[in-house]
Amino acid sequence: MRMVRLVALGAILGAAAAPLAAAQAPAFTGPVELRVDSLKTPLGIDDPAPRFSWQLQDPARGAKQTAYEVLVATRANLLSQGKADVWDSGRVESDASLNVRYAGAAVQASTRYHWLVKAWDAAGKPYAQSQTNWWETGLLRQDAWRGQWIGYETPEEAAVRHAPAVWIASPDAQAQAAEKGSEERFAYRATVTLANKPVLWAALHATGQDTVSAWVNGEQVLVAGKFPPWKQMPWKKFVRADVTGKLSAGANTIAIETVHYVDNHSGRASADAPPMIATLVVVYADGTTAAFASGTDWKTAVPAAPGWEQKGFDDSGWKSAVEWTQTQGPGSQPLGHPWIPDSVKALRHTFEVSRQVKSARLYATALGAYEMFLNGKRVGDQVLAPGWTDYRQHVKYQTYDVTAQLASGRNTVAALLAPGWYSTSLEWYQQPNNYGDTPPALLAQLRIEYADGSVEWMATDKTWHASTTSIQHSEIYDGESHDARSTWLDDASPMFRRLKSVIVIDPKPVIIEAQDFPPIRVERTLTAKSVTEPRPGVYIYDFGQNFSGVEQLRVHGPEGTDVQLRFAEIVNTDGTIYTDNLRTAKATDHFVLGGNGTEEFTPQFTFHGFRYVEVTGLPTAPAKDAVTALVFHTDAPFTAKLETGSAMINQLWSNILWGQRSNFVGIPTDCPQRDERLGWMGDAEVFWRAASYNMDLAAFSRKFAGDMRGTQVGTPYFGI
Repeated sequence: MRMVRLVALGAILGAAAAPLAAAQAPAFTGPVELRVDSLKTPLGIDDPAPRFSWQLQDPARGAKQTAYEVLVATRANLLSQGKADVWDSGRVESDASLNVRYAGAAVQASTRYHWLVKAWDAAGKPYAQSQTNWWETGLLRQDAWRGQWIGYETPEEAAVRHAPAVWIASPDAQAQAAEKGSEERFAYRATVTLANKPVLWAALHATGQDTVSAWVNGEQVLVAGKFPPWKQMPWKKFVRADVTGKLSAGANTIAIETVHYVDNHSGRASADAPPMIATLVVVYADGTTAAFASGTDWKTAVPAAPGWEQKGFDDSGWKSAVEWTQTQGPGSQPLGHPWIPDSVKALRHTFEVSRQVKSARLYATALGAYEMFLNGKRVGDQVLAPGWTDYRQHVKYQTYDVTAQLASGRNTVAALLAPGWYSTSLEWYQQPNNYGDTPPALLAQLRIEYADGSVEWMATDKTWHASTTSIQHSEIYDGESHDARSTWLDDASPMFRRLKSVIVIDPKPVIIEAQDFPPIRVERTLTAKSVTEPRPGVYIYDFGQNFSGVEQLRVHGPEGTDVQLRFAEIVNTDGTIYTDNLRTAKATDHFVLGGNGTEEFTPQFTFHGFRYVEVTGLPTAPAKDAVTALVFHTDAPFTAKLETGSAMINQLWSNILWGQRSNFVGIPTDCPQRDERLGWMGDAEVFWRAASYNMDLAAFSRKFAGDMRGTQVGTPYFGI
C-alpha cells in the first residue's frame, strides 16, 4: 500500500490544517504495488492458488481499470519477451485488482515464480504493463518435512519434567475454609532417602496456591511471598531453591507450607482446596540423577504443631495428603505443569559443500522461539520466530535465502532454541507449558541446489549436537538472564569440546504451515533523552516514549558483575521507576559481565513495554550512550500520515501510532508490559478499523482471524 497523506480540515478539527503540497503527476501510470497474498515478494508460501493484488496509479479524473491480464512465468526474462510459460489469465473484463486467484497448473515446491499484470483504462486503452514481481513457494506439503524435532535439556530440567509429581492437597481443607480467615496455611512433610554417595548439586522446585515456604532438614530455603496490592500471585509456576549442601546420605526431611490468601476480588474464587506440588532433584557426583516428587505418600496437617518443619519432628499422627481434584464448571481450567521454562540451548551441525551452489533455502520452525546461524552469521532478521500460534494445532515455518552464506568446504549451521510463547508463563497466575509437555524443539532443513541441477538436503536429526548457552533464563514476562562468562558461537571455545548429542523429541502431531504474514522486526533504535541517578548506584534512562522492544547495553566492569535492568512506563515522584502496574511480571534482565573490556548485551527472546530503564549493579556510573533501545513490532507497512497545524492533534496521532506499534507484537495484544500481553479479541475489535487505516493489515488480519477460528472451533464455550 502507498503512503497516503491525510489532511484534516480546520473547521472539523478546530485546528489549522497543514497545506497540501503541490500535486505532481506520477512518472508511471498503470499497475503498481504488486502483492501476492497481500505480501510483497513473499519467500516461501504454501498457497496452491495464490491471490494477486495491485493498485492502479493514474491521476486522471475518472480514471479506472476496465480489464486486466495476469502473466506468470518461471523466469523474469520470459515475461519481458511477452511469454508466460506458467499461466496467462488472458484479458479479463473486470475492475478487480484485489485477490485475483491464480488458476494455472499446480505450482511446484521450492520454486520461484515471476509475474506481472497488464491493465486497460476507462477508454479501453492499455496502460504500460507493471514491473515484474515474484513469489516463491515453500514446501507445500506436510510430508515434505525430512527432519526430526530436536532439542536438549539439562539433567535438572529433564528430571523435573519426568518426575511423577502430582498436585496434592489437605483432606482438611474444607474445615480450614470454614473458619473464614484472611489466609489459610497447610503444612506438608516428606522423608526422602539419598544414596550413600557424594551429591554434586541439588535443587527443590515447589509451588502452591498462593505461595510457599520450604525447609530442608529444618533449614529454610524458600520464604512465602506477601499478598500484593494487585491481589494475584504467580503460583502456577515453580519457584526454585538451590539446596546443595543441605542434604546428606540417608533420610532427609522436606517440609513445605502453602499460604492461601482468601480474597475474591475478581469474583472467580473457587471453593476447591488450595493445591501444592514439589520436586526435589539430586545429581550425584557420578553423574546419576534422582528425583523425589510430591504425592499421596506425603503427610499433611492443619494446623501444624510448633517445630513441625524440623527434621526430628514426629509426624506419625498426620494425615496422608490427597491428590488434588477440581470442581468442574464453565470456567474451570485444569492445572498444567508448573515446570520453569528451560534455559536457551545451542544446537549445531557441520556439513560439506563440494560443488558450485546455485541457490540454497533454509526452512525452519520451532516449538518455542529460535534464531538460526550459518557459518557464525545470523540468518534472517525476524524477532521471536516462528511467532505465536496455538502450538497444539499449528505452527508456522520460515524460509530463508542462505545462498550467499554458504561456503565451499566445511559449513556450520547452528540455532539458538528458547522457550518462546510455547512454554513461557502466561496470564497473571503465570501458568507455563500451556501448549505441550515436551521440551522446546527445533525442526529445520536446508535445500541446496547446485549449478549442475542436482539437489541436496540436510535436516535436523539425532546427529546434531547441543549445549547450554550464556542465556540461562528467558521468559516473555520475566525477562532474560545472560552470563558472558560462557559463550557458544566460537568454534575454539572449550564449550564445543563438551557438546552433547541432541535429543529427538516426539511432540503431539501439529500442522506446519508457511508464514504468510509480516514477521516481527526491529523498526528503529532510540537513544536516551536523559539519565538520572535518584539513588546512589541507581541509574534511570528516559527514552521519551513508551514502546515495545528491548534494550542494548554496552558497559564494562569486573568479571562476575551482575548488571540488572528493570523497565517501567512512568516514574515515581522521587524519580525511581514505578512497577506496580506490571503485577506478577518481573520484566527484569540480568547481564553478568565476563570482565573482557567493553561488553554488549541485547536480549534475544523476550520483550518489554517501557519508556524508562533502571540500571543497577555497575561499580561506576554508565555513560548516557551505554543504553539504547530497539523498537520492534509486527512489520506491517504504515499506510497513512496525518499532519495538522495543531500540536495537540499531531501528538494524539503520534500516540495512536505508538500504541499500535506497541500492541502489534505477533498478535494484537491488550498491553505490552504487564502479566497479560494476550490476544483479547475485545481490544482488537475496538481498534481494528482505525488500525487498518494506519497499517496494511490484510495479511496480519488473516493470521489473527485464523488464530481465533482455530481456538474456538469445537469448544463448548463458543459453540462453533
